[in-house]
Amino acid sequence: MPARATALLLIRIYQRYISPYKGFHCAYRCHTGRASCSALGYRVIRRFGAVGGIALLRMRLKRCSDIHAISMPPRPWRYQRGDCDPGCDPDCLDFFDCCSCDWPSRSKKNPKSSKKRSLFGR
Repeated sequence: MPARATALLLIRIYQRYISPYKGFHCAYRCHTGRASCSALGYRVIRRFGAVGGIALLRMRLKRCSDIHAISMPPRPWRYQRGDCDPGCDPDCLDFFDCCSCDWPSRSKKNPKSSKKRSLFGR
């Protein structure tokens, strides 16, 4: 099977079986309203062959990742990694007293926050 046919088959498999279940969409498509990266990849590989099409697709994927980075809000990386918060003043002499990992457990829910509030305050 030639490289062009293999690449087109792999893109169709991705579009049919993986893309609908991954839970997010192409950022370039959402931002501009144009074709998704996989649809463009299929077109350019069909038109220019595997080598030329993949080169054009790489440029499009770069633009898509740039748009994704700009459009997404920044994530608080420090809290997601599980780092400890050094919660004391700089004059602290004992390292173990300064830095603690006493984060509240995620399994314990605040009973006040678990109640749903209506829009009218009832």
